[in-house]
Amino acid sequence: MSWFGRRLSEGITSSCMHIAIDVRSLIGLRHSGVEEYTIQIIRAMSVVAPQHTYHLFYSSFKKVEMPSFRENVVVHPFHYPNKLIHTSQWLFSRPRWDVMLPVAPDVVFVPNPHRIPLSYTVPLVSVVHDLAFERFPEFLTFRKKVSHRFMRNPKFLLKNSSQVIAVSDYTKEDVVELYEVDPSHISVVYSGISASRTSATPFQVQNVKRKYTLPEKFLLFVGTMEPRKNISGVVSAFSAIANRVSQDLVIAGEQGWKIRELMSHIASSPYSDRIHLVGFVAEEDKNALYAAADVFLYPSFYEGFGFPPLEAMVNGTPAVVSFNSSLPEVVGEWATLVDPYNTSQIAAVLEELLVSPTRVPASVQKEIREKYSWERAAKETVKILESVV
Repeated sequence: MSWFGRRLSEGITSSCMHIAIDVRSLIGLRHSGVEEYTIQIIRAMSVVAPQHTYHLFYSSFKKVEMPSFRENVVVHPFHYPNKLIHTSQWLFSRPRWDVMLPVAPDVVFVPNPHRIPLSYTVPLVSVVHDLAFERFPEFLTFRKKVSHRFMRNPKFLLKNSSQVIAVSDYTKEDVVELYEVDPSHISVVYSGISASRTSATPFQVQNVKRKYTLPEKFLLFVGTMEPRKNISGVVSAFSAIANRVSQDLVIAGEQGWKIRELMSHIASSPYSDRIHLVGFVAEEDKNALYAAADVFLYPSFYEGFGFPPLEAMVNGTPAVVSFNSSLPEVVGEWATLVDPYNTSQIAAVLEELLVSPTRVPASVQKEIREKYSWERAAKETVKILESVV
């Protein structure tokens, strides 16, 4: 039976939809920004719109441990080798994901752009987090450039989506400028932040310090160790003031790509013994990690949204961020803005904040939580999904 025939026979209406969601980004063992977005938006949608059924699909020859979800979220694993299925979809646009599912979806939701062959009649809503690979291709390896261009092919996906969700106005402007997508087909929905309603307790803070062998006082960076994050600038700014401040530098996050130059830069710092690389930090430990820091530094060259500075500030830690891309829009009202290319300026701002650290007021923390809640993001996203059916 055709997709349209199945839809008629099932008698599905927009009041109770089958929403298919591409969760191929969750195949990896560890999750960062986009993966965390995918998990949280699914969990929140299943709560704010429980009348719908959410069908998660992915393919992996190996066993995958999916995060926990509510009972109205159904996982559909396909056990084809990814290289095989991706090559077939690239060459022949087959198999089509909606046809593979046991239930005909009313709409397909793609939280992270991937090549996704579908039947022509299925509405598609795609999320775009940033176009850093277009703005800064020099920060990518050859393999990642090929992946974005051929396997992900975001331009084709976004131009052929019924509606596009951008996580910031800046990202929307990028999509319009670089991909010539009609602005009326793009909705801006700010992401939520994964932070508890209450600050970490002193016990939790001390526990995290012991677990990750952290210094008593420190400046913090959190993010994947890749060139776009400007971690070399973090190290240079810290090295310029290290002899005048009592804090060490803590860099938390997995090693990404083009890491050799950064590691060499860290080793060459005269204060390398005060630079702590703690690697991946479990999600349940992040709030306490942010709360333990005196200042959070995030001088990224480009961000489509920027989770870490918001998460630091809702845990009371002041943030210093770049005056570029989406960051002034998302966090500029509460954070200190700097030029990511001006290490001297970053160092001067850091020294002033580190000499006499102050915490982010509770009223500001509450304001950030309310503006960037997953409940709000989910309601707006569901409304868009319902509108295209």
